[in-house]
Amino acid sequence: MRHFRAVATALCLLAVLALPQGAGAERVTSQAPPALGAETAAEALFRAGLAEQRAQAVGAEAELFADRMARLYLTHGSSPDWRAEVARIHDPARVSALFLGAIEAQLTPALIDDPALGPALGATGVSTETEGRGLELAARIELTRPGALSAAALRLGRDQKRGAVSLAALRALLNVTDPVPQMVAARLNREVAFARGFAAADGFEFPVTPDDIAADLMLQLREIRTETRMRTELTYHAAFAPLGVAAIDRIAAARRDPAAQRLDALMARIESEVLEQLAAETGRAAARRLKGTAL
Repeated sequence: MRHFRAVATALCLLAVLALPQGAGAERVTSQAPPALGAETAAEALFRAGLAEQRAQAVGAEAELFADRMARLYLTHGSSPDWRAEVARIHDPARVSALFLGAIEAQLTPALIDDPALGPALGATGVSTETEGRGLELAARIELTRPGALSAAALRLGRDQKRGAVSLAALRALLNVTDPVPQMVAARLNREVAFARGFAAADGFEFPVTPDDIAADLMLQLREIRTETRMRTELTYHAAFAPLGVAAIDRIAAARRDPAAQRLDALMARIESEVLEQLAAETGRAAARRLKGTAL
């Protein structure tokens, strides 16, 4: 049986600590935003962080998660009905509501009054068009379509072969946003949450210690990092390469802004939390399926 189950406490803590934390974010000295109620602030952050489009991306990527977990946890692997069950758990309308709830849970008075979030909570808001967030999320969705990932890899390969000038600008943008460490940590936490849900529903057929799972995850870390880096490069190339060097440079400059970095870190943390909740539910569904219980 290909079960890599349960959670290594130390590794889980390391993964959580690797996520961007609000306390360490750079702050700006601009005037604080007008006082907002928690509900209004949550709605403003929901819009500024493009949470609805993020939910669409999570829903589109659910099949990939379903197939990966099925290879590890289900005796007969993935299947259309398993993918359909995972898709229901990751329904974009439901995920969108989870995003709003997670945002509301994050909004302490101190966070609402944080001047670094002023552009997001103020009347004008952060320019998501300038920072390319919408394009990046659209690329995430596009790369889940059949054949899209291989086609994107071919385009990137052609650009690398001819030495396209946009590649240096894309590397600079990646260095500004530096998403890979956070994404690796988020994936580890997501798979840990799946294992917890699987265990809670009595999916394991034999005792598995946290050390067993830690050893397996450590063996996978290099592969996970490489896979995450490659997919991120493909996403950035698909989203931004057609814009040209000047536009990519403008996006990189916009994302250097402390307010943009603060918002990006907050939304990345919120997305990771939502994915963990969904993963735990998916783990319980996998255990029920493995035991022959109707989903």
